[in-house]
Amino acid sequence: MDNSNGNSNNRANQTNHQNPAKFYLILSIYLIAVSILAVYTTTAASEYGLEKDDLQTQSLTHLLKSTDWLSDYEEQRLGEKILQADIDNVNLTLHSTNNNNNSHNFTAANMNSQQAKYYLHKYQSYIETLHANKTVEGSLANLRSKVEAENSAYEKSIDHISEVSKIITTYELVTILLIIGAGLGGIAEIAKNRIIGYSGFISGGIGIIILLVFLLVGTTV
Repeated sequence: MDNSNGNSNNRANQTNHQNPAKFYLILSIYLIAVSILAVYTTTAASEYGLEKDDLQTQSLTHLLKSTDWLSDYEEQRLGEKILQADIDNVNLTLHSTNNNNNSHNFTAANMNSQQAKYYLHKYQSYIETLHANKTVEGSLANLRSKVEAENSAYEKSIDHISEVSKIITTYELVTILLIIGAGLGGIAEIAKNRIIGYSGFISGGIGIIILLVFLLVGTTV
C-alpha cells in the first residue's frame, strides 16, 4: 500500500515538473516567432511609410499642375474677352475705312483697311483656336480637360494615401501587440510566472489574428 502511494506521488511530481518545462519550451518558441513577426511588421510599416511619402509628393505635384492649368485657363478666358473687344474695334475701323473710300485720301484708307483685315483675321483665328475641341493644344476645352485630369489624379492620390495610412496603422498596431506579447513572455520566462506568460500569449495572439485577417482578407483597422 505504501509502495502504491509512493509511485503515485512520484508520477504526480514528474508530471508537475514536466508541465512547466513544456510550457516554457512553448513560450520560448512563441517568443522567437513573435519576434520574427514583429520585425516583419515593422519593416512593412516602414516600406509603406516610404510609399506614403512618395504618394504625398505626387499628390502635391498633381495639385500644383491643376492650379497652373486652371490659371492658364482663366488667362485664356480673359484673353478671349480682350480679343473679342479688339475684333469689335477692328470692325469699327473697317466700317470707318469703307466710309472714307470715296474721299481724296483713298490710298491711306486702303492701307488702313488691309491692316485692319490682317488683324481681324489674326484675332479670329486665335478665337477659333480657343473654341476648338479638347484635342487642339491651347484651346479652352483642352485646358479644362487638363485641369480635370490633374484634379482626378489628385483625388485618386488622396484616396490611395488614405488606404496606405490604414495599412500602416494596422501594421503598427500589430507590431505593438507583438512587442507587448514578447515582453510579457520574456518576463514570464525569467520570473517563471505562467499567468504573465498567458497574458503574453493573449496579446501576441490578438496581433497575429489581426495580421492574418489583413493578409488574407485585406481588412484594416
